[in-house]
Amino acid sequence: MNTQAKALPVIALVGRPNVGKSTLFNHLTHSRQALVADVPGLTRDRKEAVVRYERYHFRLVDTGGMPFADGEPLSAAVTGQIQAALNAADVILFIVDGADGLNPYDAELYRLLERQHVPVFVLVNKLEHPKHDTALAAFYALGTDRLMGVSALHGRGVGDVMAAVDALVPITAAADADEAPKPIRVAFLGRPNVGKSSLVNAILADERMIVSDIPGTTREAVDIELLRDGQAYRLIDTAGVRRRARTKEYVEKIGVLSSLEAIRRADVVVMVVDAAGEVAEQDARLAGYIQNASRAAVVAMNKWDLLGGKKRREQEAQQRIGERLAFLDFAPLVRTSAVAGTGLGQLFKAINSAFEQYTRNIQTADLNRVIEMSMVRHTPPAKGRSQTKLFYGLQVRTSPPRFRFYTNHPEAITPAYTRFLEHQLRHHFGLKGTPLVLTFEARGGGRRGRVPAG
Repeated sequence: MNTQAKALPVIALVGRPNVGKSTLFNHLTHSRQALVADVPGLTRDRKEAVVRYERYHFRLVDTGGMPFADGEPLSAAVTGQIQAALNAADVILFIVDGADGLNPYDAELYRLLERQHVPVFVLVNKLEHPKHDTALAAFYALGTDRLMGVSALHGRGVGDVMAAVDALVPITAAADADEAPKPIRVAFLGRPNVGKSSLVNAILADERMIVSDIPGTTREAVDIELLRDGQAYRLIDTAGVRRRARTKEYVEKIGVLSSLEAIRRADVVVMVVDAAGEVAEQDARLAGYIQNASRAAVVAMNKWDLLGGKKRREQEAQQRIGERLAFLDFAPLVRTSAVAGTGLGQLFKAINSAFEQYTRNIQTADLNRVIEMSMVRHTPPAKGRSQTKLFYGLQVRTSPPRFRFYTNHPEAITPAYTRFLEHQLRHHFGLKGTPLVLTFEARGGGRRGRVPAG
């Protein structure tokens, strides 16, 4: 059962392109989730976040700039996303550019927003200093008394806006708001057109992400809150990542950086590949990014339905994917089809399991029993004529699990022996879906060796 996260008052940010909606979104969320650049129409998908700003608690939705550029093939899809955000909104913050004055489109959009039958606040943005407040006068022509000057860049006036919203639609945080369990953060990563956004849409059973056959439709990482079977998630749909040398457009380049930042924000990364197509060099490169960031991972072999149910083709595809993504050999492979809506239950089981192992604590006594059994099975490499011994080990951190082993010869521990120990840990403790980090230190301190496993 797919259910949206617990209902909170919804505030929607709406306005023409480049008036500062994403800047305000970033200020309220204390983040850089929304891309900000002097490029009209940069935000296409609606972006959501659960916000705790000062004493306030609400859901914030950032929309694509409206109206979208004439002739842009995604215009209708962007407009649909904006309307979906408006339909769900309890309050609308209509952002206008104080430096530009009242634009004819602003008056037209304001009349449209008034039909939503929810409070609309007009925020005159880019008033960085009180001396700029004279720019407010031009906007009184809209005929509203809910007119406020702000600077999204510096946060000026934002607290007053939140207080005014709270007076109409209570958004003050409940006493137990901070006690709510943190969601599992799941980033969907992959090359353009492998079906990342379609997979997220299938999960939500909603055209939540804009999907088209135009490669690179998703330009920035988009966060969506989800409650599924009692577990909260934050899904992060990322821009399709090409090789940086091929990302000629500035917007696409910062989309790549946004995707890499999404990996760093995630607990679990779902690496989406095209099961029926080529597993390219860039897929392997992305797998390396995930491994370098030490994040839990699941590989979604999407478009599985295109293999036609032929066992030989399925076996070849799974083998090809596993070999190509050697960096993620610890990640489970899940067969999915966004179009058919299959494999989603198995995908979430794999995500939950990977997160559980990623955050798992192993008792020291249990760990040392495995070490003793491992040394009996395969003794560590000797240093000259001196036998290498592992005296004991302990887990020093989680997310991912990090283990420190104390030995008389840390420099004698080879990568091959480290892999052997890693396999033993995975075998005995079921550590599937998470990277491991193993370090070796001389008993009493001093010489140390670190080998990231998995």
